[in-house]
Amino acid sequence: MSPSEAATAIVQLLKAEPEWRQFYRQCCELGALRGCSQAWQFRDELRERGHRFALRDVEDALLAVARKVLPTSPAAQWDTEWAGELVHDALARLAEHHAGLSAGEKDALDLSGQGEWEDRLHAAGLANDPADFRAALEGWERATAHAFSTAARTSGAA
Repeated sequence: MSPSEAATAIVQLLKAEPEWRQFYRQCCELGALRGCSQAWQFRDELRERGHRFALRDVEDALLAVARKVLPTSPAAQWDTEWAGELVHDALARLAEHHAGLSAGEKDALDLSGQGEWEDRLHAAGLANDPADFRAALEGWERATAHAFSTAARTSGAA
């Protein structure tokens, strides 16, 4: 399932249930990070209604719906704190791999593959598109992890 399918299910839930609509509005007034921190509740409710979505798809869908139905709410605006949390998590995962590299492997690192992903991250931020931002960040993280493994193979072959 995709964020757009999750968004459709969320809109249906909000139309049908005033309590969920009120809860969603309150979350949106507190910002994107608050809305995302409550995504598990929406995911669980949707699951009870027969819809199975990954938590990240529900998070992205909640932000997409906010941009459509509550465009002036804090959750509809680009949230640097939310984006920063995602980047922080990616950097923490990469730091573990980087720490395991030898000095020679670190010298052999070629991070030029990150450029495309950095451009996509920037464009997604400008477009206020959380789903694209998350996808670009995952691509950036994969490109960096690939550079780490290439450096390890290259250094080991030398």
